Amino acid sequence: MTTVRTEDRDQGVRILTLDRPPANAITPELLGDLAEALEQAGADDAVRAVVLAGAGRFFSGGLDLRGGIDFQAAAATGGGDPFVALRDALLSLLAFPKPTVAMLGGHAIAGGLILLLACDNRLGLDADYRIGLNEVAIGASFPRSAFEIVRLRLTHQQANELLLGAALYPSSQGVRLGVVEELLAADTFEETVMRRAARLGSFPREAYAHTKAALVADAIARIESEPVDEAVRGMMVWMTPESVAARAAQAQKLASN
Repeated sequence: MTTVRTEDRDQGVRILTLDRPPANAITPELLGDLAEALEQAGADDAVRAVVLAGAGRFFSGGLDLRGGIDFQAAAATGGGDPFVALRDALLSLLAFPKPTVAMLGGHAIAGGLILLLACDNRLGLDADYRIGLNEVAIGASFPRSAFEIVRLRLTHQQANELLLGAALYPSSQGVRLGVVEELLAADTFEETVMRRAARLGSFPREAYAHTKAALVADAIARIESEPVDEAVRGMMVWMTPESVAARAAQAQKLASN
C-alpha cells in the first residue's frame, strides 16, 4: 500500500497526499512513494500542477525516529550516504518542472517542514498546529539537500532563527518565518489552494519550467555536488552520545503522548 495518495481535480491539478498515520513521518518507503508519484505526475501531460498535502493532523512530523534511517547500522558497516533517499526525493520535488503548491493544514516539523519548503508556493490553514526545524535540539545534523532548500527559500535571519533556535512555533508565525505566503480561513482554504495551483498550471508549461529551473539551479548544483564523505560526517553527528540521548528523550516523550 502506497504512503502517498493521488487525486486528480479540475484544470489539471493533481493532489499528492502524504498518508502514513499517525504523523506522516518520513521513511525510505514514503520518500520512494513520493518520488514515484512525482515522476508519474511529471510524465502525465494532463497534469498541469501538483498540490502536496498531508492526511490528518500532520503535514509531516519529520523523520521517523523509530523506523527511519538506521544510523547505527550505517556507521557499523561503513556504508555510503545515509541520506540518499531523502536527497533524491527532495531533488525530485525541488526540480519538478510543473508548479507545486504545498497545502499546509497541520503540523510540519523538521524534515516535514523541509518537504513543505521544497514546494514553489506554500499556503497554510489558519488553525492550531506547530511548525519548526527542531533538528539541533534532538541532535540531528542537516544533510546538504535540506540545508540548501532552507537557504533557497528563507532569508538568513529566518533560517538562523529556525535552524539554530530549534523551536516549534504556532502556525500563526508561519508568514513571519517565511514558511507560508498566507494563512487562510478554513472555509476558503482548499478552494484557494486549488485556484492558486490551477492558475500557475495555466501558464505555458515550457516558460514555467525554464524559469523555475533557473531559480533553483544553484541550489540543485550544490546538492548534487555533495561528497559522500561530507554526508557521512553529517551522519556521525547523529551518533554522538549527546545526540543519541536527545533523540531517546524525544522518542520517550512521543511514546508517552
